[in-house]
Amino acid sequence: MRIVKRLSANEILKILENQWLTTKDIKDIACVGYTKASYIKNEIELKIKEKDQNYFLPAGLVPSKEVVDYLNIDIKYLKKISDIRGE
Repeated sequence: MRIVKRLSANEILKILENQWLTTKDIKDIACVGYTKASYIKNEIELKIKEKDQNYFLPAGLVPSKEVVDYLNIDIKYLKKISDIRGE
């Protein structure tokens, strides 16, 4: 059985403070393995390139906004939980 480390609301928000995210960041946020995180990153890259072929993507990085949209992360909820817990 594989043990997956789940991040607290505050830890997720700290990662999302970055403009660009790596595969490891996606892995941590989504609680998935490296292969699935890489798949998610590639899906996001394809979605971006479909919208605008001239969009600049740094090597190995995707915009955090796109990750939030793809994973349907509720930022307001995370902030609320973080405030309640005093993190």
